[in-house]
Amino acid sequence: MRLFNVILVNILLIGGLTVSTCNKAKAGELPQNQKAKAISTEIREKVNFPDELLDTEINEKVTVEFKVKTDKTIEVVSVNSANEFLKTYVKKQIESLNLISAEGFEGKVLEISLLFSN
Repeated sequence: MRLFNVILVNILLIGGLTVSTCNKAKAGELPQNQKAKAISTEIREKVNFPDELLDTEINEKVTVEFKVKTDKTIEVVSVNSANEFLKTYVKKQIESLNLISAEGFEGKVLEISLLFSN
């Protein structure tokens, strides 16, 4: 009987993981999620590693909360990083961007994490 209970619990756990994985996969296919991913990709492609840190060993995550304006430019709401130079650099870089893929996100606040490592 105990073996039966263990097998039943394992089947339920595996089934639960399968259901949650399927739900996440379906959510990832939504057009809104694809557009958000496109914005994220566009920002990552346009924000370059700073020349000032090329000779410095760094492994720093910068989290940026931003708002897409109606003209598809970006207003940075907050920047979180332990590195003050990167905070300033990333804010300036992101606020200088004109997004191509921001359709439908005007006025919305989004968040992105950028990893700077060399």
